[in-house]
Amino acid sequence: MKKSVAIFTVCAFFLGFLFIPGIYAGLTSQHEQKDQDMEYAHSEYADEWMLYAPEEYGEMDYGPVPFSHTVHGDFECGECHHDDTGQPLTEDDKIIGCMEAGCHDMAVAEEPEDEDDIRYFEKAYHDQCMGCHRDMGEGPVACFDCHKD
Repeated sequence: MKKSVAIFTVCAFFLGFLFIPGIYAGLTSQHEQKDQDMEYAHSEYADEWMLYAPEEYGEMDYGPVPFSHTVHGDFECGECHHDDTGQPLTEDDKIIGCMEAGCHDMAVAEEPEDEDDIRYFEKAYHDQCMGCHRDMGEGPVACFDCHKD
């Protein structure tokens, strides 16, 4: 009996080494394959996103952030997507990325005070996402709640 349990354990251990890396690779490459095309009509969107820092930012301290429109489906688009005055976008407005719109286009905070400038993309995302979660009293607010890697 002990011998069969030991053989089973050893076999399971080796099979795990064969299959787990393949499963992990499939999950991580899935992020790269998600539809992130920005050409959507109002109220049409890609559901699953990976939010990356702009290339100009350089190496990130934390990994990209997964975002699901479905999870946030109870909110109006304009609660997150707004114009340069902070007004919610309407059905007549095209939704484009924050950096491309020129609103939050500071990729690098050159000076410490730049980190408090709303044009700094990191501040904009953190204020928007964590601010909403804190106001509601639910959802992720700590670094590794959002940055999974």
